[in-house]
Amino acid sequence: MKIVIVGAGGFAKEIAFLVSRLSDFELIGFVDDDTTLAPMILDKPVLGNIDSLLSYSDKIGVAIGIAKPAIKKEIYTKLKANPNLFFPNLIDSTSLVGLEVDLGIGNILMPNTTYTADISIGNFNMINISSTIGHDSIIGNFNAIYPNVNISGMVKIGDDNEIGVGSKIIQSIKIGNNNIVGAGSVVIRNITNGTKSVGVPTKIIESWD
Repeated sequence: MKIVIVGAGGFAKEIAFLVSRLSDFELIGFVDDDTTLAPMILDKPVLGNIDSLLSYSDKIGVAIGIAKPAIKKEIYTKLKANPNLFFPNLIDSTSLVGLEVDLGIGNILMPNTTYTADISIGNFNMINISSTIGHDSIIGNFNAIYPNVNISGMVKIGDDNEIGVGSKIIQSIKIGNNNIVGAGSVVIRNITNGTKSVGVPTKIIESWD
């Protein structure tokens, strides 16, 4: 199955690494709006800008190699207008996907991640290297969960959140939408919407509408 990666930055390169480990996919190249890029990245061509995908007439898989939730959502909203594009889940062979784990579309499950039982994961989530999600948790859409994050059981996370490297979320916590949890944080109380939290335990240091 042929696939193209949207974006050509660091996370896109990590997805290229992931795809290289998946025998079902053949990476044909990258698309990006940056006109200063080299013509080849990781020995794969830059095929054009993002809008060029709108004219593809053959079925092709697309992986959005951008971690920022708002940008990822904007790209998907644009590209879904072309019915020939589809957005597979990419799951590394070392991911431990347990019992009754439901996935939407466009999720990136990087190496050495773990998902135990009765877990719902929506669409276009990035769950990076060595992160874990515990039982009975619900993850919404367009979340960026960076490396070595531990999410305990019965946690509910909404949409458009960024959970920083090495963060820990204790059991039964609820996190709303459009939040940033800083690297190394420990979340022991619920978080509503539109905040930045840091620390052990986390404290809100910034908020927005």
